[in-house]
Amino acid sequence: MSPISQRDPVILVHGLWMTGLEFGVLRQRLQTRHGFDVHVFSYPSMHGNVDEIAAELAAFAHERAVSTGRVHLVGHSLGGAIVYRALEQGMRDLPGNAVLLGSPLNGSRAASGVGRISMLRPLIGPHAFHELAEPCGRCWPADCGRSLGAIAGTRPLGTGQFFAHFDEANDGTVAVSETVIPGLNDHVALPHSHVGMLFANDVAAQVGYFLRHGRFEKAAGAGARADGG
Repeated sequence: MSPISQRDPVILVHGLWMTGLEFGVLRQRLQTRHGFDVHVFSYPSMHGNVDEIAAELAAFAHERAVSTGRVHLVGHSLGGAIVYRALEQGMRDLPGNAVLLGSPLNGSRAASGVGRISMLRPLIGPHAFHELAEPCGRCWPADCGRSLGAIAGTRPLGTGQFFAHFDEANDGTVAVSETVIPGLNDHVALPHSHVGMLFANDVAAQVGYFLRHGRFEKAAGAGARADGG
């Protein structure tokens, strides 16, 4: 895959209970250090219909791709599942790459645990719960022209662990194994928590590298500690 123009648009998609403001640091780094034209896509994470949100994201992406003919996507947590759904629904023909940050494409034990408590389940919402806790055998096709990469966190800091009872590496909300599906073009685990990864230098660097090259820069400290937690 040939190197990608630095001025290509990048769309950031936030996770559950977020608004997009959490992307401030990552957005700035992708713009100033990597030269991308970065946009934030916001949506009602608790109450919105996932299919409708994915369709809106696809339309938003096509609008941003008018001048360059391509667009890149970065989704955090539930936002990664929204990105995946949008790609399934009609964006595979639009060139660009995608990176998912702490996104449980393989199912979320934390979401399932919260869902088992009737008084807490409304905090997730029916559509988000289905998308997170009941995924349907996702598999990224090998013949897709868009590379898909995933970054997992390994610093167990977050309330999700109290509902998931993890017995493996996790970021406090999502286990590393939950971020892996067949067909991923690349995957890397970094020492950050679920939210902390949004503020980490090495995460921003890996995202920028993947968007350009369709793979992560594994030698750039995949196991090294960086700021951001």
